[in-house]
Amino acid sequence: MARNTHLPLYDDFLDLFINHEVNNWQAKDFWEKMLTSRPNMPKTAKRRMYSGLKILLNFKYLEVNPTTSSKKSFRYKETPRLNDLRNHYKKQKLQDIFMSKKSDLLIELEEKENNIEFLNTLLANDATLEKYFITHKHEIEKDIKKINSNIKLMEEILS
Repeated sequence: MARNTHLPLYDDFLDLFINHEVNNWQAKDFWEKMLTSRPNMPKTAKRRMYSGLKILLNFKYLEVNPTTSSKKSFRYKETPRLNDLRNHYKKQKLQDIFMSKKSDLLIELEEKENNIEFLNTLLANDATLEKYFITHKHEIEKDIKKINSNIKLMEEILS
């Protein structure tokens, strides 16, 4: 059974990995980037950052670049596993945004379909009214096609 590990400064590391590519960084580079996003970070957080770097090394999200590192100073680079994590995060964020938008579009689509149905019932009662409703009906049908096209595009992007 896998044991969960607490990553110190998780949100800071995640923000850093989403916005930056780690290539030949020293620990001070991580610290500087974290300070730019949270300037009021306490000094004790620096120790937690070093602990986090060690955990990220152990779990193979980062690796030490042996060609540019020395005994006193490690240089870190990201692994494909970190890149997969970054891509997964971005895809999840897109999925959340798209699900919200899709929900709104489906509500709008249902309203447009109800409008078409209403116009069809009016036309069933009196066919002479068709010349008054035809432009409205075509506009609504065009809107329905756009909505369906947007939904299809979002689904294609996610797949």
